[in-house]
Amino acid sequence: MMTQVRILFVAMGVAMIGGAGWAADWPTYMKDNTRVGATDETLRFPLHLQWQRRSPAAPESAWEGPRDEAIEGLEMKHRVRYDDAHHVAIVGDRVYYGSSVDHQVRCLDLGSGEVLWRLFTGGPVRLAPTVHEGRVYFGSDDGYVYCVSAEDGREIWKTQVGPREERLLARGKMISRWPIRTGVLISDDVAYFGAGIFPHETVYLCAADAKTGKLLWRNDRISQQDAGRDDLSPQGYLLANEDLLFVPSGRSMPAAFHQATGEYVYKKTFSWRSSGGGVVGGSRAMLSDGQLYSSGPHHFLALDEKSGSAGFAYIPGYQMTFRGKLAYIATGKEVIAVDREVHTAASVKRQELFLKRSSLRSNREKLAEVDREMAELAQAGILWRSPFVAESSMALAGNAVVVGGLDELRAFAVDSGDELWKARVDSEVRGIAIANGRVLASTTKGSIYAFGSGEADSPIASVGNTGDDSGETASPFAADVRTDFYRQAAREILEHTGVDNGFVLVLGNDEGRLAYELARQSPKLRIYAVESDAAKVARARERFDSIGWYGTRVTIFAGSADRTGLSNYFANLVVSDSMLLTGKLPATAVELGRYVKPCGGVACFGAPRHDGSPKLDEQLHQSLANMYLRDDAEIKAVDDWAVLRRGKLAGVGEWSHQYGNVANTCYSEDHRVKGSLGVLWYGDPGPNKMINRHEAASAPLSTNGRFFTQGVDSVRAYDAYNGTFLWEYMNPGAIRTGVFNNNETSNLAPATTRCLSRWEILARCSTRPRARSRRNTSARRNPTTAFSDVGAMWLITMAFCTALARFTASWPRRRGDAVVL
Repeated sequence: MMTQVRILFVAMGVAMIGGAGWAADWPTYMKDNTRVGATDETLRFPLHLQWQRRSPAAPESAWEGPRDEAIEGLEMKHRVRYDDAHHVAIVGDRVYYGSSVDHQVRCLDLGSGEVLWRLFTGGPVRLAPTVHEGRVYFGSDDGYVYCVSAEDGREIWKTQVGPREERLLARGKMISRWPIRTGVLISDDVAYFGAGIFPHETVYLCAADAKTGKLLWRNDRISQQDAGRDDLSPQGYLLANEDLLFVPSGRSMPAAFHQATGEYVYKKTFSWRSSGGGVVGGSRAMLSDGQLYSSGPHHFLALDEKSGSAGFAYIPGYQMTFRGKLAYIATGKEVIAVDREVHTAASVKRQELFLKRSSLRSNREKLAEVDREMAELAQAGILWRSPFVAESSMALAGNAVVVGGLDELRAFAVDSGDELWKARVDSEVRGIAIANGRVLASTTKGSIYAFGSGEADSPIASVGNTGDDSGETASPFAADVRTDFYRQAAREILEHTGVDNGFVLVLGNDEGRLAYELARQSPKLRIYAVESDAAKVARARERFDSIGWYGTRVTIFAGSADRTGLSNYFANLVVSDSMLLTGKLPATAVELGRYVKPCGGVACFGAPRHDGSPKLDEQLHQSLANMYLRDDAEIKAVDDWAVLRRGKLAGVGEWSHQYGNVANTCYSEDHRVKGSLGVLWYGDPGPNKMINRHEAASAPLSTNGRFFTQGVDSVRAYDAYNGTFLWEYMNPGAIRTGVFNNNETSNLAPATTRCLSRWEILARCSTRPRARSRRNTSARRNPTTAFSDVGAMWLITMAFCTALARFTASWPRRRGDAVVL
């Protein structure tokens, strides 16, 4: 066997030398539109660190992953994981990458890591750019596709895919309702991209002339084919063969479209219990041998490219790459090389036995025989194996397969599996690129490492200024006569409003000095600013980027204060820098009003008292009063500040118990919810902080502008209007599962009172651990047992709180909340 293996590799080496040569570019994610991640370039070992570029903060994925805990015996894995590192493209002596942290695309020198140019966008850039014929193509969460010069970053064209400028909060980031989450694929001078993530709000696929940006076709009918709606959510890197465009789709299977027309070809579904061979679908896929390989949490399912039919292969493993007749797989325990023809054929037989196995559970002898045969088939075609506990990333060079894991990167010889090299890094290696004598590794901390054959004299560590060890950050603004003025203004705004958490909107941002002082004095605030002067926007972005705050603490949008496209109800605090200087409101009162969140949102306008400040406009109070059609806010004058605090919306309902209210009527008395609903915000808590839906836990509840959700060992509260995390109360042993199966009762009920301005009643129902399996419910089926934890006092308390809430509903003001467990 070893002789046959060496003959295979010698033949591959001869073909490689006569073909691509010793150096090649890596112009897009995983090198080309198949996303296989293989290059013919050979590497010279050992490799040494040439430079490292760090990020001001670690990238935060668009979607939170699952808990590290088995559910129904299955280990859960994150299947929409394409943006947890800064993936790179390499062409010539330059490196290109986008950042979801500071919303920029950068071009670096491959040899030194020095920044050659950078470009700000209006939102996170989550996927690697594509470089083609001297141009760089990429998409952003701001809803635009960009084409810029690879030489200097000069904009050539950009296009908005969605129908209008409309934004919403997504895990705390203000993004377009139709973000670009597919990257840009270039094929035959045509650029392909998708936009949108919510099928019920319309998603788009587009083809444009790569040189001019002119749209060739635009498919906006994908999610409107039937009343059930297609579930396609275009996320992840697009793929293409000669005729078809393949679109990864969130947690479901990829879809295929005609490149020439954009018409739908297929999108298959397969049972994880049978035809899928396990859970399948996600944001990652690759093309090879006429097959579309779709990855699941633990294996790859091969589909016929033309028809989408399954059955060619069911390959266990987390990472895979190909060359010729060989495949390389990271299984999580080892790296293996396999003869593809033998291994894939055996995987089909193994899948057949797996389906047969379920019918043999009563026959132990035959079951053991099937298990032995399945184990033998799993080893079929393996040419070599090398132990390495890694499953994060993989790329193939001419002479080595490079594999990334937790804090480590290793290279193995393609012909023998011998370890050739390894290196330590700062976190999980989620991206690998091989080009022009370098191996670049991208980690979940946002770092990019460059390794080469020559030992660098002094490796570069490029990073934005994030402050010294004391936590202090040097001001990006030079000290002048306005320094104390802005410090006092921010201090008085925070004192008068009491806002110290959530989102701030600065309308009329000017140079950004008020935004800086608010962020400095209250670190938990996340600030969004709008400024119409493009030059001021550019200067302010540069200043905040210089201290590592841009995109993480302060984000600035260019545009008119009267037409921002920002989300309704998102702001805990609305202020204006320009009003400090001019004394005039930066926008109409109606436009200002729609940003302020109900149940405690504040607008604060004016200026601190000093000789040079403009006098407060006498009409300001009336202008603020016109911000609302209903009298749901109070306005106070404090010194030279007008403070508007928004109350509860008229006609809103509550959901205070598992089935709506204490009477279990599933009725909330809400008179504001009507048709044509859209997503206001999305984000946490995600599956990592919540109980898996299969366990049938207590439902989230909502009252007084907050919602409450139960985790495994805690109760968490969030703002219902913008998703801001408010507090967490640890409550071990109080988990309730099996609620929807009538095995348990919910143990969570919030109530609103007037008596106290702020109080929390958190009484534990039980501190003893409870069985989490839905099958172990014999002790919970007895109603007496189910209610023995709290007894009659719980029922009396709930009835009293409900009666009190209804009695006080007519009172002019209601403050405070309680959560009873």
